[in-house]
Amino acid sequence: MPKVKQEALEPDQRKELISHLEQIGRRTWKGQWRESMALPEELPIENRESIIRYLLLRSLLNQQGDTGKIREFVRELFARFGDTLLYQPDTVEQRFGDVLDIFREIGGRKGRELYRVGALGGIKPLSLFLYRFATFIFLVRNLPDGTGLYELSRSRLQDGVNSLWAFLREHSILEGGWVGNDPKAARMLTNWLVWLFVEKWRELDIDMRETLMVVDGHVGKVFCRTGVIEDVVYESGRPYVIVAKNMRGSIEKRVQSVPQVVPMFVDEGAFHVAMKWCFEASPDCTRCPVRSWCMAGQGSMEHQRWSAYQRFK
Repeated sequence: MPKVKQEALEPDQRKELISHLEQIGRRTWKGQWRESMALPEELPIENRESIIRYLLLRSLLNQQGDTGKIREFVRELFARFGDTLLYQPDTVEQRFGDVLDIFREIGGRKGRELYRVGALGGIKPLSLFLYRFATFIFLVRNLPDGTGLYELSRSRLQDGVNSLWAFLREHSILEGGWVGNDPKAARMLTNWLVWLFVEKWRELDIDMRETLMVVDGHVGKVFCRTGVIEDVVYESGRPYVIVAKNMRGSIEKRVQSVPQVVPMFVDEGAFHVAMKWCFEASPDCTRCPVRSWCMAGQGSMEHQRWSAYQRFK
């Protein structure tokens, strides 16, 4: 992938921006965490095993999908099948016609409203759903007797955040359901479980500064436009469309260089900024809360050009 060097923020400005993004993310997450996870109201937060199984399915299905539609889809699956979905997915498999009805009700006849196949060519949206749902079924079917995902997750987290992340990423069954060698969905799920064990269940003493940066295209765009990073990686065929995964490492290092900030909340803050103000086209810079530190917001065309998915004009 091509790379270009751009002017970056001064270290003090960068730290102020990252700290402000964290404040935005922390505030947003605490108000919207249940909606972000798409947890149904009928699923009590105290039901740890069910919560983790639900979130695993939610994360697997989320990849390359429309997040809002995926939330609706997983909620409807749970509403239709309840605990059977989480504990006896083989039974759900026997009623797969009902599953496909829900898939088409929410995603359209071919599921295109759920999944954007894009550069995947001939792969159908239904195919993406099928192999990810099958991954969940196989995992539940092969859990060791007497052991659930709650025990496995808790045990891994006692060895640190990276231990849980590696477990999710490299599990012999789960790795077939993720996308890429360092899947965003596995990072997202890791953060969610850390937060639940620390903040909601109050079971483990984990430093939240160990959480991960997900860095999807929207988050990467914010870091490129603001000038937090100077080396921008972009697609060969579309010169202003960034490749966020190839910049995740450098973004994480910049965030980790700011004492006390929680990477999970910085990521959430950047995503919130992207959704509310830093649009793909015609960003609302005048109302953006990070404009004071943003090079694009200050009028730099070099920084304004970066986009998550389409060429910015």
